Amino acid sequence: MPEISIRPAQARDAEALKDLLHRSWRTHWGPHVSAPSRERFERELPANDYVDEFVSHMQVAVRGHDIVGMYHLEGDYLHAIHVAADQIGSGVGRVLMAAAEEGGARRLEVRAFNARARQFYAARGWQEVDRADATEMGTPVVTINMARPQAKKRPPQGRPKPI
Repeated sequence: MPEISIRPAQARDAEALKDLLHRSWRTHWGPHVSAPSRERFERELPANDYVDEFVSHMQVAVRGHDIVGMYHLEGDYLHAIHVAADQIGSGVGRVLMAAAEEGGARRLEVRAFNARARQFYAARGWQEVDRADATEMGTPVVTINMARPQAKKRPPQGRPKPI
């Protein structure tokens, strides 16, 4: 299997990103919302506007010639991270998350029903901070805010230098 590389998203990636986000929503959120919410999603396709506005702020995971994942980080807030459904368990998520964390990701939110993602984040040291009521395309859901504590700085090793 080809290596995974991370690079900045480019305008030419927009259609592939929209497709990735639509499929991700249908796979991970769709089963947990009402039929009217799924219908609303199909009418509005909210990822289209999101990608059009923020593609230049996204990073993509590429395997071979295919975009297999993405993340959008602003400051320390991870707005989005998605892995193509057929790539889950193949290491794409670990590579994306490592890049996001290295880029400064310290806060994110995840839907309570997304147990797989919550377990993934917790295994990486992310901790639940609080919960809030929210909606997903009109369906009431619970959002969990998570944070990744700053890595503790190690004290210098060896002898102190003379003054």
